[in-house]
Amino acid sequence: MYKNPTAVLTDHPSLWRVRRKIVKTALRLVLHYFLLFLVATIMLFPFLYVLSASFKQSTTLLSFPPTLLPENPNLDNYIHILTQLPVLRWYLNSLIIAIGITAGEVFLCALTGYTFAKRDFPGKKMLFGLTMATLMIPAGLTLFPSFLVARNLGLLDTYAGVILPGLPSAFGVFLLRQFMQTIPNELGDAAQIDGCTDFGVFWRIILPISAPGLAVLGILAMNWSWNQLLWPLVILRSKSLTVLTVGLAGMRTEWTVHYGLLSAAVVLTVAPLIICFLFFQRYFVAGITAGSLKG
Repeated sequence: MYKNPTAVLTDHPSLWRVRRKIVKTALRLVLHYFLLFLVATIMLFPFLYVLSASFKQSTTLLSFPPTLLPENPNLDNYIHILTQLPVLRWYLNSLIIAIGITAGEVFLCALTGYTFAKRDFPGKKMLFGLTMATLMIPAGLTLFPSFLVARNLGLLDTYAGVILPGLPSAFGVFLLRQFMQTIPNELGDAAQIDGCTDFGVFWRIILPISAPGLAVLGILAMNWSWNQLLWPLVILRSKSLTVLTVGLAGMRTEWTVHYGLLSAAVVLTVAPLIICFLFFQRYFVAGITAGSLKG
């Protein structure tokens, strides 16, 4: 008597191994996605709580037990901030400073990174090593010398006084140098044979190809310049030049803190950074990946 063909296939050892492998793969994927969901929830919870708090009154925020979702959401905090405080002026000041620092840092770091990546000159390795060594200097150590230089140059209480000290970036030079080293040298050689100048090679060929790396540095520079507090607080004196971070710090008084208003102001401050990252996320990931291919 012949066995049932279905029973033979079901009892076959290789089939059981395939089933076991499929089950293990499915369980591994479920575990990975669960961990990713857990980490994302932990990272997003503070922002979600601040977003929820921006639609509540300060008295409601102090109630116990705390609630994540507002019972009676309203826009009173946003209306108060936009009508009673010069937030739009703070936005404009922060935007001018952030754009100035980002554009200047990206261009200077790209030019310097191109020089270290594609040009040969005496003392190149030593100069690059000294540039990287500046990463070990604490930012607070250069605060007083930078203030003296800005004062002697007449840059106190000006946009330039905030922008110029933020342009040098050893990390930006390192990042773009690593990225530009992945670009074949033959592209520049061919352009120079056709009569292109050295700067033309940088501007017409290397810079467009380095768009992902430039986007990475631009996002990081924008985030840093938008959130800096100490240097604008030291260098700026006029209320008309107050930036968002200094304005937010001034909303906290010695005796009272309006948590609802402060939460709404924080949401308005973070929103441009989130929008900027969403627009350039693809370039950010591509730049980080490509820059790590070659040392």
